[in-house]
Amino acid sequence: MASRVNVERRGDICVVRCGAWDAADVAASLEAELKTCREAGGRDVVVDLEDSAAVDDRTIAALRAAARACRDQGGEFVVACGDKATRERLANAGLAGGCPEAPAGPAFDGAESVALPDRPRWQHVFSFPAADHEIPNARRRVVGFAEICGMRGASLFELHVAVGEALANALLHGSPHGADDDITVRFFCYSDEVAVEVGDHGEGMAAAPICAPDPSQPAGRGIHFMRTLADDMLFACGPSGTRVLLVKRLR
Repeated sequence: MASRVNVERRGDICVVRCGAWDAADVAASLEAELKTCREAGGRDVVVDLEDSAAVDDRTIAALRAAARACRDQGGEFVVACGDKATRERLANAGLAGGCPEAPAGPAFDGAESVALPDRPRWQHVFSFPAADHEIPNARRRVVGFAEICGMRGASLFELHVAVGEALANALLHGSPHGADDDITVRFFCYSDEVAVEVGDHGEGMAAAPICAPDPSQPAGRGIHFMRTLADDMLFACGPSGTRVLLVKRLR
């Protein structure tokens, strides 16, 4: 069966979605699409590797070559994959970190906030109107805080993407009154990790299902990115809205 490889732009990030049953076919298509990304000026790349994609030595080699080319140009390159065995293989090749277990359902259903460990080194809370133009600045603030904590390289980029998806979901699904609603971000710095909680005023995950999207759907990949790029993800749904907590270890 032919591979399914396509490219989309999410702000300043080039996302390459990839799924196939033929490993040789997916490797060839992947090489071509990554070249297209570079020629279009895409510096930062996320490869969204669907669970159905066959990964062999040629695919690994194509990914590693693309990662080197991307980083040689000053960009970041990460692979998002939900399949545990495939992710472990990618991690052994230096292409991905650990894969958190996906929650079976709302682990904190009914809770008003996500419980965090005591005594962070420091924390910061800020809110902003739920408007499109506010999202890039909020994402930059979080990334800046993470840099202060000592996060660098691929880990920082993975947090950048995951937080961006959480903020986009809060805007799209958690702000029924538009800019009259606020999105709240809580940032926590610990000795070995950072945690980011994004809160909104929506109707909870019933409005944005926590389950993984169908691979054939062009949208709805935000939860998938959050799960696979963060080291831990928790969420809470309550009368006041939804809280999504993303945890990323300092590597």
